[in-house]
Amino acid sequence: MSVPSATRPRLVDSLARGIAQVGRLPYLGALERTDAARAGQGGGNSAFRLAGVWEAFDVGPALRGELARVAGQPVLLIDDLVDSRWTVTVAGRLLRQHGVGAVLPLALAQAG
Repeated sequence: MSVPSATRPRLVDSLARGIAQVGRLPYLGALERTDAARAGQGGGNSAFRLAGVWEAFDVGPALRGELARVAGQPVLLIDDLVDSRWTVTVAGRLLRQHGVGAVLPLALAQAG
């Protein structure tokens, strides 16, 4: 599954789908961005960065069904860029709240 990218949405989605296909894994979908998402507003201290992504994602109805199907199992989470790592932390927390096992993040690039 993937984190929705504000800058590279097709790249992240196609990579997640490709890894699922090659690894013979189910592609679960992507998290949804909420109105609270503040794309491109990085910087500041850790608390500022966390506040920028705290309520930025949601699990939609279709994804909720897919996550129920893999309850307790690990999930590979694809993101385009990690900087502070708060995005994958918050997304992982949300997925765990919806019953998945371990959340294994994979990023295309690391800033800094």
